[in-house]
Amino acid sequence: MRGDIRRVLGMATGCLLAALAHSGSPTQRAHPDPVVHQEIVQKPDVYIETYVTGYNTVATQTDGTPCIGAAGTYICGRNDVVACPPLLKLGTEVEIGGKRYVCEDRTSRKYRGRFDINCDQDKSCPFKVASWTTVKVLFE
Repeated sequence: MRGDIRRVLGMATGCLLAALAHSGSPTQRAHPDPVVHQEIVQKPDVYIETYVTGYNTVATQTDGTPCIGAAGTYICGRNDVVACPPLLKLGTEVEIGGKRYVCEDRTSRKYRGRFDINCDQDKSCPFKVASWTTVKVLFE
């Protein structure tokens, strides 16, 4: 009988020590919170191979209000405006030849696949910018 009591006391002592070993300090959690990974969402780069032309803000090359773009903004005197096809929303930024432009106008219906850079009053500009090139759409 004496051996049985020792075994029971030994078992109880072992269980108590095991419980103390696994409990840790009272301020420490038994299981730490899982690490929350924040993913940086990068928008894909979109490139369009297209023909780029230039236009002047004069009534013969635009509608009756050459200085007002399709977005309703005043575009005369600005060199950062491009007429974009309808697949891009007005206000979208694009990069053509390493320069940034804002889509604030629309191309004519017969030139829906092109981008048309606003050359304002520079009559030689349309000939300088006309070419097949890659247009990078900037989603920001």
